[in-house]
Amino acid sequence: MISIACGSRINSKKVENFNTMEGVWELSEFYHLANEDTLIVDTSKVQHKIYLDGYVIWNTDPAPDASEWHAYGTYTFKNDTIIEKLTSTSKSMKSDVNTYVIPIERGKNSYKQVNTYKNNDTIYHNIEVYKKIN
Repeated sequence: MISIACGSRINSKKVENFNTMEGVWELSEFYHLANEDTLIVDTSKVQHKIYLDGYVIWNTDPAPDASEWHAYGTYTFKNDTIIEKLTSTSKSMKSDVNTYVIPIERGKNSYKQVNTYKNNDTIYHNIEVYKKIN
């Protein structure tokens, strides 16, 4: 009788799923650029985003003028793009636009998002780098 046994070890470590944004994310770096010139670099700004079960909520410390910035809504994540549909926002964010399409660069425990907008002939970029804290 011949007996052959093959053994393979199963790696029980959790595999990081890059197809989800679920979790709590903390802003670690913020850059504000105008026509590719850096206007602001801020590593002390406090901001958090929480993605859970298709919902998003985010907040930040009040601005120097005491305006508040926070929002709540739903999100989807596909092909390195987050789409946030905000249903409740602070007064400073109220507008006709409530859907934000945000391309991101995802790392193991971090991601970078670049929000681009234009005012007259100036192209602005807000670059936010987040680290995962849970």
